[in-house]
Amino acid sequence: MSTSLEQAEFLRIYLQDHLAGATAGSQRARRLAEAEADSADSAALAGFAADVAADLDALSKLMDTLSVERSWLKTNVAVVGEKLGTLKFNGRLTGRSPLSTVIELEAMQMAVRGKRSLWETMRAAMPSASPIDFGGLIVRADEQLETLSLLHAARVPSTFAVSSVAASSRDTDQ
Repeated sequence: MSTSLEQAEFLRIYLQDHLAGATAGSQRARRLAEAEADSADSAALAGFAADVAADLDALSKLMDTLSVERSWLKTNVAVVGEKLGTLKFNGRLTGRSPLSTVIELEAMQMAVRGKRSLWETMRAAMPSASPIDFGGLIVRADEQLETLSLLHAARVPSTFAVSSVAASSRDTDQ
């Protein structure tokens, strides 16, 4: 069993880690929305990015309420890592590839699942007298996951030609 000092330390580390990820995720969501500003998904991605920024604000408010200091080191390392993640090869030497959007939508789905778990954890850890509406944040995460899932499903067929890959594979096997 953990002591109350250990529990406080665990909470501090947990929230600092989530803040680092949420900060990087908010920047990625904004960049994705900007990159797709001329697409049919523009409004959905802009709304998603705004929601992610609001969730980051809710996490900051929670940390302020609990008097948990921010770890600027963790946050800055996460932000640098997120920026480095944009340098990956995407199948094109110049310009944005449709593959980039698919991968970023998948990354955002993973991030939102983690954020949803954060809200569930905090709701369980703070069952009473919380100024944060964890239930509302969980619902918003579910809505974000639905949006991302629909956007992803719409992008996959135009990005991948699985039937032609399978045919090419069969041709080279013979």
